[in-house]
Amino acid sequence: MAISNRKTSQNVLLTGFFGAGNVGDEAVSLAVYKGVKKELPEASFSVVTRSPEYTRTFTGITAVDTIKGFYPSQDFWSLFSSHISSIKKSHLIIIGGGGIIQDVHSWTTIPAYLIPACFGILFNRPVITVGIGVGPVKTAWLKKLTAFTCNRMALVQVRDEESRKELISYGVEPDRIIITADVVPSLDFKQYVTTHSTVKSAPTVAIAFRKWTGLDEKGLVAICTRLISNGVYIRMLGYESVHDKKFYEELILKFSPEHRDKISIHIPVNLNDAMQEVRNADFLLSMRLHGCVFAAAMGTHFFAVPYDRKVSEFMRRIDMEDSIIPMDALSADYADKILQSLRANSRIASSAAFDAQQELSKTNFTVVQDVLRNHQIYSPGDKMEALGWICKLMMKGITSQLMRPFNFLRRKMTK
Repeated sequence: MAISNRKTSQNVLLTGFFGAGNVGDEAVSLAVYKGVKKELPEASFSVVTRSPEYTRTFTGITAVDTIKGFYPSQDFWSLFSSHISSIKKSHLIIIGGGGIIQDVHSWTTIPAYLIPACFGILFNRPVITVGIGVGPVKTAWLKKLTAFTCNRMALVQVRDEESRKELISYGVEPDRIIITADVVPSLDFKQYVTTHSTVKSAPTVAIAFRKWTGLDEKGLVAICTRLISNGVYIRMLGYESVHDKKFYEELILKFSPEHRDKISIHIPVNLNDAMQEVRNADFLLSMRLHGCVFAAAMGTHFFAVPYDRKVSEFMRRIDMEDSIIPMDALSADYADKILQSLRANSRIASSAAFDAQQELSKTNFTVVQDVLRNHQIYSPGDKMEALGWICKLMMKGITSQLMRPFNFLRRKMTK
């Protein structure tokens, strides 16, 4: 029999919180795609996304197959054969990044990303995570699911020490876990922005905020009001298009009428636009992790207002803890510090600490060739346990879909 010398390309399946209208998560999808593509130039990609069209247009990633729908959505069930086919044809399954191993919002979040891992074990495909955040997970059986899948993965890469501790507390073997970094700093940001100066009639301070319990909205308005009174224009950047736009519209009503024309809301049309807005700003005030990442990468002065440990951890890693503002203690005094920065009219110098984070971020992807080379067959016991989890998740998913109309009616009746 003649043996073909043709080099076969690898098929890589990417799954994360993609296609849901979130700037940060689409930046994650682009970073994972670019990072793996650099290591496996001949690879073909499939991406699981809530909205294939949104992922393509927002990230500019067009040379991929897309599979619509996350477990247990209707799209997942109607396109179930496509999901299974994409797993069976893959040579590697990559989960992440972002804070996807948590059940704060719904019990379905964790299974949405780990059910491909269960099928991967069943079909003997290597699975890794890249730069994920973990916790909190309150549901006991979800901790068991996380421990089972992570203990069979080729590599579990988390973005911080707390995520590692969380996984170990669920029963994940410590030796399987590597602390890397969020994946977005790995991007070559110069590819996505222009450094040409824009003509502005006034200095611009951009804010990237979200509705959050405990946020001092009155203090935020006070900061912006003092800035506007000193000739500054406020640009409100929406990183979750629908939710942030509504939040900003409500926030603007808290300003004096004479100040409202000095404020605008901008919903980025794609990642280039999101990055360029931060590059064009003279200062950024950001709750959003990836707003902070964009600013640090492109030299825009910024303050972080953490609502989650991921933001505080990023600031600690780049040696900028003195630029953190507590979200529950905002005051106009911080506006004076921003004005001082604006008067200096400078950009952040290149940071060795941020450069180190970029290199650490890239290590999420430099492992993929070794993973493919050294993949070991899963045991029959592992496959049987994976099948058991799949059956359990299928039943729970089908039940949740059947209960949706009743839950909808119940919510209507109790209003």
